[in-house]
Amino acid sequence: MKAKEPRSAFSLIEVAVVMAIMVILSIVALINFRPSLYRNQLNATAQKIVASLREAQSRAVAGESGVVWGVHFDNGTSTAPFYALFQNAYATSTGINYYSLPYGVQYATSSIASGGSLNVTFAQISGLPTATSSVILNLISGGSVIATSGVSISAQGIVSF
Repeated sequence: MKAKEPRSAFSLIEVAVVMAIMVILSIVALINFRPSLYRNQLNATAQKIVASLREAQSRAVAGESGVVWGVHFDNGTSTAPFYALFQNAYATSTGINYYSLPYGVQYATSSIASGGSLNVTFAQISGLPTATSSVILNLISGGSVIATSGVSISAQGIVSF
């Protein structure tokens, strides 16, 4: 009778070591990936603000509803920071779309004071802003600012970030 050949297989210890290495590599990858994810969120928020400002400007140029259009930025202390497209003068009843800032993104207090707000309005037909403005966004992690992005509105009505 012929002896059986031994099977080649992995031991439980080898499998455990490989799993531990994979867990450690996954944790390191997540830690390194998280800041870039938050930076993308900061840039996406700035782009959405630009889109809202341009929509308000476009509606003002088109003379929609026969009123001025604008965007209200609110850095309230009792509510989460938000911005809203509005017509005529800002009030909760004149707001069209409301957008909260995502987790970790805040208004810089140099552009909108804590508890304060800012209205950016555009004149009918010309689409020019009533004043030049800028909105600065901070990305906060661990209580520190790790990135900043700004949106500006020039006197000529150019909205950029």
